[in-house]
Amino acid sequence: MTRKIAVGSAPLREPPEPTIDDAADSNATDGNATDRRPLADRVLAVLDVVAAAGQPMAVKDIAEKLTLPKPTAHRLIAMLEERGFLARPIDGRLVTVGPKLRTLALNTLRSSLGQAPSHARLRALSLELGETCNIGVLEGGDVVYLDRVEVENWPLRLEFGVGSRVPLHCTAMGKLFLAFLPELPRRRLLDCLPLPRMAAATLCDPALFRAELDSIAACGHSFDDEEYMPGVFCAAVPIRDGAGRMVAALAVQAPKVRLSRESVAERLPVLHRAASDMARALGIDAAPAEPALTP
Repeated sequence: MTRKIAVGSAPLREPPEPTIDDAADSNATDGNATDRRPLADRVLAVLDVVAAAGQPMAVKDIAEKLTLPKPTAHRLIAMLEERGFLARPIDGRLVTVGPKLRTLALNTLRSSLGQAPSHARLRALSLELGETCNIGVLEGGDVVYLDRVEVENWPLRLEFGVGSRVPLHCTAMGKLFLAFLPELPRRRLLDCLPLPRMAAATLCDPALFRAELDSIAACGHSFDDEEYMPGVFCAAVPIRDGAGRMVAALAVQAPKVRLSRESVAERLPVLHRAASDMARALGIDAAPAEPALTP
């Protein structure tokens, strides 16, 4: 199926072949041949490489990976930066995902979750566990809820719907994302992440918080034990792609009187299996379900 791709307010138009810019590339000192791929193909390839990297990339690495002439890579990246699809960290030497591309990815996941298979799987999990279940993704410095099924006997009416944002440092899904971030972006984020006290049990000590993240990375699941809201316990597991990268989080949420560190162990295998099923429902090449570890 052919789709029209728009970047910002102006559509990308494929230039005639060969282009003046590409002709200039053929005379560039880097020795690369003229790149005659359509503009849209090259733009999408750049976005795909940067998004898949999981961390900022150097322009020369992008050019080498895509066999693009360096001048072409610089022009494509500059165009995508201008439109917000790519961005540069503070030092300006590397390239990473921009706010507009993150929004596009978030909206795509929301659209996928609005389809019957994934939401039905989340509803089935909620019925099986008898508790409220959520799916969330990392967006900026927050977790954004993409889907939620709330049980009818939930005694606390929490105002969390699709699109709601919750903090990273005191929620099960947030801590899970932090634990599985690549080392460099994780360290940079932790260096500037505030740890305000949201409830009596919130971890506000940086050393204790980093130790908690190490423990989460080792066991493969995360808990919010009244750290965000008094009386509420939450457990989360990762939804991974076929390469093992965490792309979303699946969580169960319940009153502390019904769910706790002691009682959650028997539900963790159910959560892990559901995470693999959910990945398939979302069209993600899912990794095998992880074995549940004793909390």
